[in-house]
Amino acid sequence: MSLSALHRVLSARGAGVSLATLSYWRSGQREPEQERSLRALAQVEEVLGLEPGALEALIEGRRRRVAPDLLSDLSDDADRIQVLLDDLGFLSPSDRLIDQEVTLKYVIGPDRSPLRMTYIVVVESVRVNADRRAFILRVRPGALTPGVTSLGGFRLGEITHDEERGIVVGEMILDRPLGPGESTLLEQEVVYRTPDPDDNSYFYWAVRKMRSISLWIRFDPDDMPTHCEYYTIVDGHEEVVELETFGTSVSRTVTSFGPGTLGIRWSWD
Repeated sequence: MSLSALHRVLSARGAGVSLATLSYWRSGQREPEQERSLRALAQVEEVLGLEPGALEALIEGRRRRVAPDLLSDLSDDADRIQVLLDDLGFLSPSDRLIDQEVTLKYVIGPDRSPLRMTYIVVVESVRVNADRRAFILRVRPGALTPGVTSLGGFRLGEITHDEERGIVVGEMILDRPLGPGESTLLEQEVVYRTPDPDDNSYFYWAVRKMRSISLWIRFDPDDMPTHCEYYTIVDGHEEVVELETFGTSVSRTVTSFGPGTLGIRWSWD
């Protein structure tokens, strides 16, 4: 197939990649890196009758070094997290499915310990037959493995827990594989099994730029904190904004954020 013919087929499929870009890819002057380009690359594999991921594998090593979903700027335990991801067959948290929107609810009990966390995430496929997503949880070192339950859209796969560092990594196996550009909703609940009254914050790693992120912290009505604040950490720089409670909770929604960390902290002093 000529490059022009390939471009016509991709255009008919709505891939939206220019003839010049295809030429650059073929010559090696440029490589696909952004989500839109990776979706187009998956379409190229389909059109040419290649195995899913055949072309992506040629650039995977470079993507792993330069892609914006590396964890090194988001966590001091990035190396260990990466090892746990590797053990489950993931190159990164978003090598198959990228998070576009997420709503997280964190519930604090009467003893000031976290009881449970639920979240709904909108994921979009960047590969052919994307059927798995990795999740990463942080708990207190030495704590019991939290109970993780699917509330819709997936079933649980393997889960690994580094108890010494308090890192839990697992896989969410979708109800059906998604094609490039397809999206779906996944809902999960996490129940904490070890009381941790010293836990006074909840944060989220946005490993890529996301459309929206909502954090909602709910407290026991008889023991509300005296101070709450929202914070972000981007490129090592932290910004803090004070928050007022609304009833028995505090929340924050941001749009077009990432990569970076955002969270909410509270205290009873």
